[in-house]
Amino acid sequence: MNDSESLGQQALSLSKMMNLDAGREPLSETAELEAILQHQLAAPLAPDLSVVDPAVRSRIREWGEAAGQQLNTFRDLFQHPRPPVELLELTKRFAKHCRNHPEHPLPEEVATVLYFLVLAAALVKCGSRISKLSDAALREGIVWALDQPWLDEATRKILQEVVSGGPEGSEFV
Repeated sequence: MNDSESLGQQALSLSKMMNLDAGREPLSETAELEAILQHQLAAPLAPDLSVVDPAVRSRIREWGEAAGQQLNTFRDLFQHPRPPVELLELTKRFAKHCRNHPEHPLPEEVATVLYFLVLAAALVKCGSRISKLSDAALREGIVWALDQPWLDEATRKILQEVVSGGPEGSEFV
């Protein structure tokens, strides 16, 4: 595959991810989306991530012990100063799964924010890039997520750090 085909596939993938009108009626109530995001952040990791990796339940405890902090919920994961990259990658797969399976109860808007949040957390907290999205596509997705009025401040802070200043004020993307 040449570079232009790769960029074309990235653009198509990003377009599909952000096309929230396809397949379902999008939620429009800000308060409803905010409540769903907060519910997801408070949700235990193990049941949700076992959708993409059935063996994750036992490993979450091990990662938490190794990281020196319990990692029970999505909020714990995103608030951790240096979360395990493997756990972030599983969370990315979960967000993509939610986005790609219309029967999943997590609304597309929330799944898409979760996807870009986990990519941002990997960059900001671990210095790891866990996506093949180009810088432009990653920036576009994060800017879209930042435009959502229903984000909480902690989520907004992680996303904002990617586009406005990493270490020493340099941009990640």
